[in-house]
Amino acid sequence: MFRKLSKKIFEPLSIGLIVLGIVALCQPWILYLHRKGFLITGVGLALYIFFSHVKPPEEKVEAEEDIYDTV
Repeated sequence: MFRKLSKKIFEPLSIGLIVLGIVALCQPWILYLHRKGFLITGVGLALYIFFSHVKPPEEKVEAEEDIYDTV
């Protein structure tokens, strides 16, 4: 269950956090966001590294019937 959540939710969420951190660094209007932009980017990067190394769940491969056996 954790592996499924990791690929579907946590990995895209960490990518979004990285993008948010970069946007926070580049914007000049809110000084607090600009100061915390590097921290936001670093946390997002650490989460992405962690969740990208979690292996996805193995899918069961069902035996395919050979279509030539019926001829």
